[in-house]
Amino acid sequence: MKNRPPENDQDMGNSRGVLPLDGTFFDGLHGLSGPKALERVLKHPDCPRLIQTMSSEDFFWLISKVGADGSLELLRLASLDQWQYILDVESWQKDRMEMNRTGGWIRRMLAADPKRFAKWIFYEGQGFVYYYLYRNIVVEVKDEDEENFEPGPEFFTIDGFFYIRAIQEDQRETIETLLRTIAEEDTLKYQGLITGLAGVLPAELEESIYRMRNVRLAEHGFIPREEAIAVYAPLDPQRLRKNTQNPTEEPVSGPEDPELVPRWPLQTVQGQNLLAKTISNLSDAELLDRIRLEFAGLCNQIVSAEGLMDWDMDDLEEIQMQAAGYLNMILKEQCGENLKTAENLLRMNPLVILFRAGFGLALNLKWRAERWLKECWFHGAGLEASFWGQEWGRTLTGILNKRPLYYMGNESPNGFRHFQSLSDLSSAAAILDLLEGLDSLMRELTKKYPLDASDSEPFDLTFYQLLFTMWARELLELESGFKSVSLEQAKGFLSLLRAGDTEPPYRMFGFEERFLKAFETPALDPESNTSKNLRDALAQTWRDFSDEMETVPTDALDAKYSKYILITAS
Repeated sequence: MKNRPPENDQDMGNSRGVLPLDGTFFDGLHGLSGPKALERVLKHPDCPRLIQTMSSEDFFWLISKVGADGSLELLRLASLDQWQYILDVESWQKDRMEMNRTGGWIRRMLAADPKRFAKWIFYEGQGFVYYYLYRNIVVEVKDEDEENFEPGPEFFTIDGFFYIRAIQEDQRETIETLLRTIAEEDTLKYQGLITGLAGVLPAELEESIYRMRNVRLAEHGFIPREEAIAVYAPLDPQRLRKNTQNPTEEPVSGPEDPELVPRWPLQTVQGQNLLAKTISNLSDAELLDRIRLEFAGLCNQIVSAEGLMDWDMDDLEEIQMQAAGYLNMILKEQCGENLKTAENLLRMNPLVILFRAGFGLALNLKWRAERWLKECWFHGAGLEASFWGQEWGRTLTGILNKRPLYYMGNESPNGFRHFQSLSDLSSAAAILDLLEGLDSLMRELTKKYPLDASDSEPFDLTFYQLLFTMWARELLELESGFKSVSLEQAKGFLSLLRAGDTEPPYRMFGFEERFLKAFETPALDPESNTSKNLRDALAQTWRDFSDEMETVPTDALDAKYSKYILITAS
């Protein structure tokens, strides 16, 4: 291995060992804004040593929080390993180097410390820069005997011999700065670099630097996707190691070098759940360091498994919440609220094993939903999950996702997030229970009254409309079935329900029991789970209807926007 270039001696020489590093300083950065975090770091009395003793993951998180273009001072003080980590993480899109992003980081590192970056190229980054330049420049050589050599304004030259044109104009400034820096540091190496481009075998070179990049990142948990996907392989909780007294079950060993342990990712584990409380109560520093290291590696493995390339802080924090959520679920499922038992489980098992067991809890719910889907009525009828309304339909959609998701409505930007607690799981399972009950009711009703989709588009149809339309026809003494009613009939139905109410809110007293009784299913065992689920589902259905309609004037009912009654368009 080549000797690596010296670190920034001016920064590091007078600071090593001056002040002991306080781990709480790192922890305190997590809740700050980017500018505040940068200000606090730069004001630290031992700032150079502070930055260079950060793990590469923590440094990357700090850069991400501050913003790439605002982090030049941090990059100036960073170690070569931290530089390499950023280039490894940021410069690649799957198995291809992404030139614009690569050029951006080259530009920033040149601005931060051009001489040290040039030396890094000579010692370690030669292949990286060779490939970047090969893909981004055209070189013309001036023949000494050629008097009329005119390369054109798009070319620039440093030595009057090699004339260089950037293939992409927006990369020209970065490329010219890079080459001038290299030439100023060592003219012969600059000329050797340009000359050597003619012998580059691009496919072989890219494969070589990509392979070395993967070897480096594997140490941080970024393993190949085909291997990383194993993080989602469910594990039976019974296989977890729990007995500290069993000589065959030794605790998982801690990290060899605590100074390189990432602190930042674990800081997202906040709140009052069992995982957060257990970690905050740990007194074993070695165990805590091991958890920090494994948690960062677990998050990076999830990133690899998901194939994420263009991530930002929000993406990374979501992955950390996903990791923490499934860890919390398995701790809660196995330990209740016992902190000592939870600590023991963390001590005896790698976090990736606990994550797999926690993820398996959600996957069991998904498998249950998939088994039901194969035999349920609504799916066989060609209806979509939206048939069950927004909340229940999207809950089902989330459960059936490739990675099961919990539906939380407007509390999340896209309505979904990963499961984080057993209460999330039980809530989703309870909705699945309700759907199974309602589905059995619809199966029986449609046997007697076949569904005629001509009254509504299948993708717009909901079970609310079918049940309340059928009930309206019964109360209005019309022919039974799901056939839509006229607007006047729908208004008459509402007037009947509101007979005891003179003004909003319309409570419709006494009609809830009549609604529930109208859809009793004699074929079901009244003591069965399906029967209980149906009663609960119908009760919630009535509450949804009454909450929606309690303030809607009867005359304001509109056929086009009716959510609960099928009304014939006029």
